[in-house]
Amino acid sequence: MFFEQVIEYFKTNLIESIIIGGIALLLIITIISLICAGAKAKKRKKQAKSAATATVQTPAPEAKAEEPMPVVAPVEKVAEPAPEKVAPVKKAEESAPKKAAPTSSVKKEQAPKAVHSALAATKKMGESKAPETKTEEAPASKPVQKTAPKAATKPVTKPAPAQPAETEKGNRYTGKWVICKLILTDDKDQPLEEHYFFELRASNGELLLASEEYLSHAGALKGIQTHKDNVEKDNFRITVSKKGDYIFKLLTGKNTLLCTGANYKSLERCESAVASTKRFAATAVLQEDVEEVRIKLPAEDDTPVELPAEGYEGKWIISTKGDETVGVMYYFELFASNGEKLLTSEEYTTYEGAVNAVYTHKANIAKGNFRISITKRGDYIFKLLGGNGQLLCLGEHYKTRSRCENAIESVKRFSESAPVLRYGEIKQA
Repeated sequence: MFFEQVIEYFKTNLIESIIIGGIALLLIITIISLICAGAKAKKRKKQAKSAATATVQTPAPEAKAEEPMPVVAPVEKVAEPAPEKVAPVKKAEESAPKKAAPTSSVKKEQAPKAVHSALAATKKMGESKAPETKTEEAPASKPVQKTAPKAATKPVTKPAPAQPAETEKGNRYTGKWVICKLILTDDKDQPLEEHYFFELRASNGELLLASEEYLSHAGALKGIQTHKDNVEKDNFRITVSKKGDYIFKLLTGKNTLLCTGANYKSLERCESAVASTKRFAATAVLQEDVEEVRIKLPAEDDTPVELPAEGYEGKWIISTKGDETVGVMYYFELFASNGEKLLTSEEYTTYEGAVNAVYTHKANIAKGNFRISITKRGDYIFKLLGGNGQLLCLGEHYKTRSRCENAIESVKRFSESAPVLRYGEIKQA
């Protein structure tokens, strides 16, 4: 009776019966999909376990098959353990797709009838691929064992020695441009004054050249570029000192002094120093950190210094120095009336150039174009500058600032009245 009433209800209410039927179909489909998903998960776990057991079981027959090998070639077995471990890994990877094929068949059996035809085609594809993988397993391990040691030995031996050779060549010609900050302090280590200079150092730390001082860090940076440009232009001059040492000087395009190198006992060593300066100046890297050099203010000497009386003439004396290898150069010195040397000029190629430079120095002395600076050793030195701020000449070294200032006053007094003489004319004067 119940089923008859239900049938009559569906006949009278067609729309409601269609809706209820659709809902029932959806519920049935979802329940079937959940059941299929659970079955798939269980079978995947079984496949993973079977793949793991296959990897564990495969090395056993390989080890037994390779046991008689030491009798034929005992030396090769020492180099072959690496490929033996690689072979089972590849077999495990190849065995995975073999057992993945039946999973598709399991899925096909539980799939709806509408998809059965498509799954039947995949069965044939899986069956055709399965025997191919089985036949490829045996030969896959053999060529790997033969070719693996050859590929391992060739790339390791060839590129390894080439890399350190390149790094050595790259590091051999890399020096440093180092900017230093010279700070003059008092007894309590409080800064009184400061200025900047820079040095060019070789890769082994050897000092190649040191610049004059600059008032700011930006000025020192510009000075490095100026030095690099003139080094590239080969604006060097090698001279001989009074003691017979060889010195190289870096000049500007107008033959004004930029910096002076160290003293060398032979011309060959001085020329090699110039070559090293050229090489490192081109490849040197600017050091980011500024090195601080702190110097304590030297104690002043209270003993009075007598200035020369007015009317004393002094002497400008032009002399020559050099030899056949370097060439003869002219320079001049200013002496006080008591024979004390007050300043020394740079070198000039001709006598007329030296005479003209004397009057240039006298004009800048009259203008008071002097600058007092302190060296790394804590000595004071005065410098005579041109109208454009370029260095003309250096004075002597003094232990106190007061003595350096007195030397400048002596230069001003003797410069005006001192006659210009050749070295041979000193006795006549």
